[in-house]
Order: sequence, then structure tokens, then C-alpha cells
Amino acid sequence: MSSKILIFDGTNTFHRNFVVNPTSDTNGNPVGGVIGTIRSIKYMMAETKPDKVIFVWDGDGGGKRRRGIISDYKMGRKPRLNREVEEGVKDSRENFAWQAQKLKQLLNFLGVIQIEVDDIEADDTIGYLVGLLDPCAKVVVSSDRDMWQLVSDTTIVYWPTKKVFISKGTFKEYSPILPENYVLARALAMGDNSDNIKGIKGLGEKTLLKLFPVFTERPITLLELCDGASMLLKLEAEGNTKLKSTEKRWYKVVLESIELVSKNIEVMQLTTPNISAQAAGIIKNAAGLTPTFNMTGFKIALINNNIQLTDQELFPIFQQYKARVANASSG
Repeated sequence: MSSKILIFDGTNTFHRNFVVNPTSDTNGNPVGGVIGTIRSIKYMMAETKPDKVIFVWDGDGGGKRRRGIISDYKMGRKPRLNREVEEGVKDSRENFAWQAQKLKQLLNFLGVIQIEVDDIEADDTIGYLVGLLDPCAKVVVSSDRDMWQLVSDTTIVYWPTKKVFISKGTFKEYSPILPENYVLARALAMGDNSDNIKGIKGLGEKTLLKLFPVFTERPITLLELCDGASMLLKLEAEGNTKLKSTEKRWYKVVLESIELVSKNIEVMQLTTPNISAQAAGIIKNAAGLTPTFNMTGFKIALINNNIQLTDQELFPIFQQYKARVANASSG
């Protein structure tokens, strides 16, 4: 029987809920990250009816490898604060860590497999999982557009920012670029401001697609792109074609920017993540686990942590998930 696996960009999901959810526990401590994340998982379970749920956290020191390639990777990020913690950045960060530990404890009771590997960002873990779990159907949940590159015949991305599922068939509704070319396009033109990754200055998506319409037609590599630009410049120099002055300038700029673009690709691509054999083994072992449940333990943990969870749909949906896991195990 074909399985469906729901994969959360866990740190991303928790952070979004931490920032916007105002819920407090009975002692007045903010717990919106915990409550909001559990409700997000419940919502996606109801929408996708998975046979397994995997929640991926950033590991300690996860950005170290990428900073070795781009030194200011993620530098200068302004902290996104919990709106209910008014004392300042330090207290908000302490509450973030406190809520994250509460959430990890609670998810253990709900059949949610959690993966957190030192020195590995959640992005890379998810990229490895997507390849590892083929040909199973997968839904990746993240507001990070980097995940769009993982869209394929077997992988859909749910984009909570717009509350839409992005599949290979619907990708063009959100980007004219093929998913196979998405990283290359961002490495050249758009970069990633949230991670402080700079594309070629002044080169936007519209100009890129005018220069290289192939981005919308078939998968292409940086080498093929540069060979094409070189050929056009050569033909123009020989009088065998006519280029506009702006086209000539941009083709030359692209060729002069190969080192920058190559570094960007190395940092941004997730389809073949650069992780150690040890890390790959940890991820593989975790992904192979059978989900376990302790609903009574979950309820007791809520009481012990002074958390009130009044969502009437929560337990029935997790019970349905438990039944699917049992059915998959017996089959």
C-alpha cells in the first residue's frame, strides 16, 4: 500500500506560531508557539491524512557549513519577537527555547517523529528525507520558498503564507520558472534576502527570463547557461547575430559572476544536501521509526505544564492518524 508522509519544517512552523499566537498558560506564560504548532499539525493532518508525520528541527550549529561558504549567511537578521513578551529580545529568546522544549515533550506523545541533527539545518534534513522516502507521496510544510525546489512528481509543498499546496502541476501558478530551475534562478537573480544571500546586483526575474527563456522550458545547469551566453556573445562579435546593448552587458555580467552564483547554488540547493554519513544514518534511522502514541500521557503533560487546549477536533484527528499508522503497520 502506498504511504503518504507529512514533513514539517519544524523550526519554521514553530517560529511562525511563536511570533503570532498570543495564547498563555494558566500562569500567564506565553505558550502560543506550542499551542499554535500543535494546531498547525492537526490542520495538516486533517487536510492530507498522512500515514506518518515527521517534524524537523534545526540542529545546534546548523548554519556553520553555509557560513563557511558565504561568511555573512543569515547575518544581520532582526529577531522576530513573541508579541506577548514585552521585556525585550533576551526574554523573548529565553521564552522561545522554553516553549520549544515543551513542544518537543508533547509531540513525543502524539506519534510525531522528531528529527534534530547537530550541525545540520532543517532544510538539509528535509532535502535528504525527500530523496530517501521516494517513491512515497510527501507533503512538505514550510513558509520558506527554498522548499519549492523539492516539488516533484512525488513531493508537494504546502505554503502556509498563502495556504496553498504547490505541486508540479500547479507550480506555474506561483512561479514561471520550472521547479528544477528554481535554485539556479534564485542564485542568479533573486538571491534570498532572509538568509542574506545576494544574487547578481540589478538582475531581476523578468530580465533573467528575457535573457534565458529556457528557465521556463526545460531543466538547465549553470554550465549550460554560461555556454549559451558565451555562444551568443561570440556570434554577435562575428556578426552572425544582433544583440541589444543591455543583452550584451547582462550576458557579460553573468559570465563574470560565475563564482558568486556557484557559491549561492551550493548554499541554497537542497536536492543533494551536503551532510555527513553519520548524519544521513541518524536521519534514515529516525525516518524508519514507527510512530508511537500515548494520548493519556499527552493529557497529563498538558495539565502538568498548565496548558489548556480546548480544540475539540484535536483528539479525533490524532486518533484517526493513530488508526492509519496501525493499519499501515499491519499491512
